[in-house]
Amino acid sequence: MVRGLYTAATGMMVQRNKMDVLTNNLVNAETTGFKKDTLVTTTFNEEIVKRINDPSVNVYGGVDVGPYSYGTHVDEVVTDFSDGMFEDTGVSTDLAISGDGFFVIETDEGIRYTRSGNFSIDGNGYLVTADGHYVLGTGGRINIGTTEFNVLTNGVINVDGRYVGRLRIETFEDKGVLRKEGNNLYYAYGGAAIPANDAIVRQGVQELSNVNVISEITDMITVYRKYEASQKIVSITDESLGLATKLGSIGG
Repeated sequence: MVRGLYTAATGMMVQRNKMDVLTNNLVNAETTGFKKDTLVTTTFNEEIVKRINDPSVNVYGGVDVGPYSYGTHVDEVVTDFSDGMFEDTGVSTDLAISGDGFFVIETDEGIRYTRSGNFSIDGNGYLVTADGHYVLGTGGRINIGTTEFNVLTNGVINVDGRYVGRLRIETFEDKGVLRKEGNNLYYAYGGAAIPANDAIVRQGVQELSNVNVISEITDMITVYRKYEASQKIVSITDESLGLATKLGSIGG
C-alpha cells in the first residue's frame, strides 16, 4: 500500500516538472529563435516481487511473482533544434540561419551560441545582440559601421561591395552538449564546435520559435489530468492507511 503511495507521488512530481517545461515553452512562443524543450522520463529500477510465507511454496526464497516498479522520474530535458518558421522583416540587421548552425556570440562569461538573429549596430559600428554582446565573425568582432550592408547566404558581409567580414556559424555533432543559459543563449558542456558549412544565412528575416502553441496547450491538459489522477491515488491510499491504523489500534 505504501509502495502505491510512493509510485503515485513520483508520478505527481514528474507531471509537475512536465508542466514547468510546457509553461516555459508557451512563455517563449513569441521569442525569436527559441527552441522548445521536451521532458524525458524513465522508471526506477524494477524489483522482483516474490511469494513468501505461503504453505504451497516450498522453494527457499519464495517464487517470483513478477517485476515491480517504484514509479517514474525525470531522466533529462531534450531540446528540439528543428527550424522554426521564417518571417520577413526587411530589417538589414535581422539575420536567420536556415538549417544546422548557430551564431557565435562573445560574452563576459565566454563564447555562447544562439539562433536568435535580431541584431543591431552599436555606437562603435559593431554587430551586436539585443543584449549588447558582440556577434563574432571568422576574424573576431565584426565592425560594419552602417546598417546599409549586405549578407550573402554563406555569411560573407559586404558594405558597398567591400568585404568586411564573415559570420562565424558553428554547430555540434552532438547537440546534446548544449545547455540553455537564458536570454536565448547556449553554452557547450563538453564537445567541440565545428563549422556549419551547410548553413544558409538569410538577411532581413527572423526565425520564429518552433513552439506549436496548440500542441503545447493540449499536452498541458493531458499533464493536468495525469496529475489529478495521481493526486486521487495518493488521497485514497492515505485514507486506506488511516483506516488500517484505526483497525490495528482497535485490535489491540
